[in-house]
Amino acid sequence: MENQTEKKIKVLRSDNGGEFCSKEFEELCKKCGIAWKKTTPYTPEQNGVAERMNKMLMERARSMLSGVRLGRKFWAKAVETACYLINKSPSSALEDKTPQEVWTGQKPSLSHLRVFGCDAYVHVPKEKRTKLDSKSEKCIFIGYKDGLKGYKLWNPVTRKVV
Repeated sequence: MENQTEKKIKVLRSDNGGEFCSKEFEELCKKCGIAWKKTTPYTPEQNGVAERMNKMLMERARSMLSGVRLGRKFWAKAVETACYLINKSPSSALEDKTPQEVWTGQKPSLSHLRVFGCDAYVHVPKEKRTKLDSKSEKCIFIGYKDGLKGYKLWNPVTRKVV
C-alpha cells in the first residue's frame, strides 16, 4: 500500500462561498482527483491564506493601475493579470518553485510577459482594411488570454477588448 507521504494529493481548500458550492464544481474536483476541503461557516480565521492572497492580489492590482492611463473599471483585468503573474512566480512556501510548476510539473516560460498598461499594437487583417488603411491599431496591454498564446488589449478608440 502506498504511503501518504510518498503520494502527492491535490487539495483545494475553500470557504462555503456560493462561487464554489455547486454539484458541477464538486464533480469536476472528483474527476480531476482533487480533494475539496471546506472551512467551517462563519470562521474567517480558517481562511487566513486565502485572505492574505486576496489582499496581495488587490495590492498588486492597485499598483498596476496607479501607473497607467486606465481607470478603475479595469480593476478586474489588473487582478486577473496579478494572479497570472503570481502563478508564474517562485514562492518560498513551495521551495522556490512556482505554483504552475508544482501543478503541471513544468517550469513556466516568462519570455512573453509584458508590462500592464504598456502600448501594444494589434494587427488588422487584410480583409478588414483597405489598401491605404493602417495595418495595425494602437491599443493598451491589459492581460493574457486564457488557453491561447495571446494578449488581451484595450482599444481606446473602439472601447473594446481585442
